[in-house]
Amino acid sequence: MMNVTNAPMDVTATTEIINFNTTQNEYVPPFDTAGVILTCIVLLPLAIFGIAANIVTIVVIMTSPKLKTSVFNYFIVSLCVSDLTSAIISPLFAYRRTWGFDFWAWSDFLCRLAWGLDIWTSYVTSTHILLFAMLRFISVQWPHSFSAIKSRHAKVAISVVWLCAFCIGFIPFVYWFGASKRDRSINSPSSKWPSCTLNAQWIPQFKLYTYIGYCIMFYLPICLVVLLSIMIWLKVYDMRRTRQKAITQARRATGSQDKAPLELKRRRKENQIMLQLSLIVGSFLFGYVPQTVFHYYTLNNPAITDAEKRKDWILGSIVYMALRISECLNPVFYNLASSKMRKETKKTLRALATKLKCWKHAGDASFTSSGTGVSSSAGNHLQL
Repeated sequence: MMNVTNAPMDVTATTEIINFNTTQNEYVPPFDTAGVILTCIVLLPLAIFGIAANIVTIVVIMTSPKLKTSVFNYFIVSLCVSDLTSAIISPLFAYRRTWGFDFWAWSDFLCRLAWGLDIWTSYVTSTHILLFAMLRFISVQWPHSFSAIKSRHAKVAISVVWLCAFCIGFIPFVYWFGASKRDRSINSPSSKWPSCTLNAQWIPQFKLYTYIGYCIMFYLPICLVVLLSIMIWLKVYDMRRTRQKAITQARRATGSQDKAPLELKRRRKENQIMLQLSLIVGSFLFGYVPQTVFHYYTLNNPAITDAEKRKDWILGSIVYMALRISECLNPVFYNLASSKMRKETKKTLRALATKLKCWKHAGDASFTSSGTGVSSSAGNHLQL
């Protein structure tokens, strides 16, 4: 038998519990205004710098007779095209993590295109760095064989890399990703992600893809590049030791105490080669390893509390910033590690500055001339 006396109390208590749960479950974005401002302050200048720096590097190499004949520089140009593409689409990812987190106002096609281009260029970069390291090893280990590698071979290899990366990266990502409103109330990884992201129905397939695809396209190249770099260092050290023995024997035989300028020149060149390779590899590790690790983490750790969702947002933003910094540093590293590149870059920038000054003077002269003509016409009109 129901206790009528206690019935109103039960209804009131139930209502209070419902109201309390509703308040507790009210959705709160995982970032605030300060997070939006900081994200834009970091990512937008990086996008501008990345676009400008990569365009300058491409122009410098392709217009310089000294640089465009090098097989290595063809791969550098291709890397710049990859980084330039990433820089162009990076504002979309900044928007995705801020104003577009809950509602992607742009088209679903643009969301899919951004993700497809992002993974496409990432795979191109990882493969290029591996080929770059292999070419360096061949040039050191078998210099005569390396001389047989021509620019046409580099163009074919680059074309194959872009095509393969398109098939195994761009196509599946365009198919799996999309823009839609995420259900923030469910216990699923997709509930903490931005609106433009992996569609929830493809999470199992994407998990398997990351385990296989990322290992082949990211971690295998990293391991091989590190191994090749160690082998290059050992070979360079062995060659230096052999040359030093020959120099020492020649000095003893002739009694000469010269500093062997040819050997010093060789060592500077070898140091530049290793510096360039080390910087490119270091930049790649800095940008892409955290990104792939975060993908593994966010796929396998559904965020339930607001604190966990905020943590996921912060980690995702940091690793994307690291990726953008990595891609923006590449043109800087190319110049730091090559004296020829630095000279040609300075030459190109000086020529560009001269042209800008000429255009400015021509514009000022045209404006002055136009102003004088107007005044003269006005004077003649008044005389009439």
